[in-house]
Amino acid sequence: MLKNLFKKYFTDSFFLNIPLVINTLLALVTLPIVLSNLPIIDYGKWQFVYTIQIWLSNLVGRHITLASKRGIVKGLDGTFLYALRERLKLLIMSVVPILAIAVYLKILGHNIFPTLLLIISLYLILGHLFQISFYEFLIAKKRFRDWCLWQILIYSISAVGSAIVALLTKDVICFALFQLGSISILSWIGCLGIIKKYKLIDSYKKGRIDRECVPYGLKLIPVDFTAITANKISNFIIGSFFGFENLAVFSVADKLKEKCSSVIKTFRPLLYADFAKAERDKLISIINRYLIKIGILAFFLTFGFIVAAWVYIKFLLPETFHSAIIYFSILAVMFPAAALITILRTLLESHLRYKELTVVGIVPNLIKISLIVVFGYLWHIIGICFALTLSVWVNFGFYYLLTIKKDLALKILDKFPLLKKMVQKY
Repeated sequence: MLKNLFKKYFTDSFFLNIPLVINTLLALVTLPIVLSNLPIIDYGKWQFVYTIQIWLSNLVGRHITLASKRGIVKGLDGTFLYALRERLKLLIMSVVPILAIAVYLKILGHNIFPTLLLIISLYLILGHLFQISFYEFLIAKKRFRDWCLWQILIYSISAVGSAIVALLTKDVICFALFQLGSISILSWIGCLGIIKKYKLIDSYKKGRIDRECVPYGLKLIPVDFTAITANKISNFIIGSFFGFENLAVFSVADKLKEKCSSVIKTFRPLLYADFAKAERDKLISIINRYLIKIGILAFFLTFGFIVAAWVYIKFLLPETFHSAIIYFSILAVMFPAAALITILRTLLESHLRYKELTVVGIVPNLIKISLIVVFGYLWHIIGICFALTLSVWVNFGFYYLLTIKKDLALKILDKFPLLKKMVQKY
């Protein structure tokens, strides 16, 4: 299995993993600088506000951008501008209440929160959408070398520059402004570059558009809402009930978890184009054959992540962040399930299987939210970590049923009329 994968994907995976390695190293180098120079409570506030930005960016039509890849793969390049236009409308509407909250907090006399809310609002419209859109375009075109260079350029300037700003100013506002501002400027340059190179305006005017990406993305907004709420509710709970200092510590473990998860997530862009072209039944047969082997490899990878994280936190981060070792060790147990989910989700997304994605995006995440609330109430931050890990394994169970064991899933679905009615609606 490994030999065949190596032969087929070595060149593309090389370019996909170079930015992963470089950006991870940059993050590991710059994080101690940031944590040593920003007050822990201010860093916790930044993580809280940044969570709001992630929540909103994933909530408003995220799957419109993701689904646009299918049209681009088929040569309908005008889909890029079509998806960009439709998502821009949603994002502009979404930042209006955030700006209103910022003004209200400013009137009450707060300084840091309103300014950070203003920064993320501008970034959502002027930066995030353009960054994600042209990344997905390059993936659809299998321009992994260009994708690699842009990933390294944008992240390195943002991470290194913001760390230097934190070192010089000790100010979280300046830190956030440089970090998101640099991403926005570079993303605009990248977007304009591919628009000109691939004559996307001409494709758009000629109607070379896959319009299915918009209804597909809109149908999955309830899924996005449930999923992103489940993923980020832990940050909201910790920040609101356990303090921003504890959120800062937890965010370090969560950040390291995300960096390790990014190793797994590189399979999605690598496999998407091939999955989109292949027959679904044949893909299911191949995936089912290698699922256990992939899981075993992921378990070995998990152990390496835990050891590396322990060394990093213990010897490089300030002592106030050392309890993040415990949090990360618990979170790391989710990695094997996350690896298997990545493959199964890519299969569903590449064939626009929104009914399965609706079920797996809503039901497991409702379970996740319940686990986080209950475990958090009983065992505080440790309980939240256990809830996050357990929920990923529950999520894998749903993915497995809805792809590999679909007949069994349909039988189970018949026993829950409300859930079946919701799926039929979508």
